[in-house]
Amino acid sequence: MSALTRREFLTVTTELAGTLSLTNATQVLLIVAPSRPFSRQEATSIGNAVGRGGLLVVADNFGSGNGLLSLLGLPVRFDNKLLVDPLFYRKQPSFPVVENFSESEFMIGLDELVLDRATTLNVTAASKVKVLASSSAFSFLDVNQDGERSSQEPSGPFPVLAEVRLGEGKILLFTSPASLANGLINEGSNSPLVDRIVEYGLVPEHHFTLLYDETHLERSPFTPAKLGARQLIAWISEGGMPLSAKLELFALAIVFLVARYAYRKPSKTAKKIEPPQVVSSSVEAMLHLHPTWDRKMLEYVARQLDASLIWRESREAE
Repeated sequence: MSALTRREFLTVTTELAGTLSLTNATQVLLIVAPSRPFSRQEATSIGNAVGRGGLLVVADNFGSGNGLLSLLGLPVRFDNKLLVDPLFYRKQPSFPVVENFSESEFMIGLDELVLDRATTLNVTAASKVKVLASSSAFSFLDVNQDGERSSQEPSGPFPVLAEVRLGEGKILLFTSPASLANGLINEGSNSPLVDRIVEYGLVPEHHFTLLYDETHLERSPFTPAKLGARQLIAWISEGGMPLSAKLELFALAIVFLVARYAYRKPSKTAKKIEPPQVVSSSVEAMLHLHPTWDRKMLEYVARQLDASLIWRESREAE
């Protein structure tokens, strides 16, 4: 999440409820892929912060986000079923591309969102939830995760991004936390979406604090290695390295060696993929045959087919 947290976000590593109560400043709180449960005290503090005019962003797919939504009393839940789109996608159908947007300050300048292992939103009170982005009509919920659409599996479109008002503030719910991670944040309009979130906190009459919650994340196996590396750098810069530090350095080298072979980089000799030609001529041909068809929708289909071909050829080359 380093590309995200570099955008002026302060990382909360302990006592989320306490941090929210330390200041009366309006807050933008970002919670991405939470895996630990939320306490009632935390939910109360979050609700109070939003009610004062703040913004809460919860990006989740199969984590503990529903626990927070329940404690806040919101009429919407993450569905916890895998969203797949066999037509509009990048790389593979579990990377759906979304272009169906509603008007909102958060959607200004956005063209498409690229998702990864996303789910959908179940809205129980449509009047209280504003859907900002939906998947295509070709998408479906892959309940058994076999990659095949069956007659029992629901078909799209499905809401993937929505806005809920709470007091004087707002809550954004996004069903693809991976879209905000380093691997996808620069795909499509994922990065501009983060820009709109940050800009929400730049209102002149308010003093906003941008917060990123780490307290509900499980520790990665590489976290101890990272912390050890930081300590070693500190020791070296101070001019001394005790025996214990030398042993840690040896252990750290083993960790990186294992990681090097576990996560190999693609071959440098991989075939370079040239993008296919834009099929605008096909759009004109289709309009000639069917003058009443929607040009914008045809161009949308053409763009997504082009993008899909690039990803498929790239994958075959690897």
